[in-house]
Amino acid sequence: MLTVVPYMMAFIEVVEKQSMSRAAEKLDLSAAAVSIQLKKLEKALGFSLLQRSTRRLKLTEQGERFYEHCKELQEKIAETAAFADRAHQEPKGRLRIVSSYYTAHRYLIEELEDFYQRYPKVQLDIEVSERIPDFSRQEVDVLLGFSNYYKELPGNLHSQRLMVISAMFSASPVYLKKYGQPKSLGELKNHDFIYHKIRSPQQTLKMYADKEVIIPPAKVTLNSIDAVISAGVQGLGVIDCPELICRPYLESGRLVPLFDDIFSKKMEGYLFYDKKNAMLPKFRAFIDFILEKTIDLR
Repeated sequence: MLTVVPYMMAFIEVVEKQSMSRAAEKLDLSAAAVSIQLKKLEKALGFSLLQRSTRRLKLTEQGERFYEHCKELQEKIAETAAFADRAHQEPKGRLRIVSSYYTAHRYLIEELEDFYQRYPKVQLDIEVSERIPDFSRQEVDVLLGFSNYYKELPGNLHSQRLMVISAMFSASPVYLKKYGQPKSLGELKNHDFIYHKIRSPQQTLKMYADKEVIIPPAKVTLNSIDAVISAGVQGLGVIDCPELICRPYLESGRLVPLFDDIFSKKMEGYLFYDKKNAMLPKFRAFIDFILEKTIDLR
């Protein structure tokens, strides 16, 4: 059926110009060639499109409906051609990004100088936040965060895994002096926990090697990883935190690892963006750049 697409474009011109000769002039064809194309189109469709007379061309009932579909196709072709042109343009314009604290400070901000060396005409509007943005209201173009930001991915969004990092259980010396240090994962259910707000409220936490551990409801829920760590340092409970973020607190002794050789299940960091924007130059530039910078983490 794709072979008749040029004939469909000729059909549109004939309808809109109301003349074979004027349509032929626009298409740089002879009137006879346009007439032949219309006959081939009608044969392929199995019904007549036009009622021909010496004075004017009139659409049949089926021809009217088919004309509407042809116009939709023509618009889509024009949009696709414009999109292809844009894809070859230099990346430029503003890109609104929401990034989790960990991703922003560990990978994104450190690489900004390199990004601007490559793409000086792209303006990055970065919000370092641990919230779930609303793509439907166009609050954001790209989200860099952890997989539990979206339990069920909206149909218009594409996700790309950026990294896998380890998390670990820890608590402050003050808390452990008061409540004692758990000697096994099973004892965690008897301790207070501090959770991040975006975390799923499940009571079963998956571990490495498909092990599971029962954990209690949160004593305190906070909306930033900094606040979670601060609450842990103050002795409010046990935290489950990415090891790289907690490392300075572990090295200073403000937090103590509960199990030196046991990590909770790996956290997966993802990049989210609207599928329809995937090939726009500024999107493609940023997506390819961040994937390049995190290639060793996947």
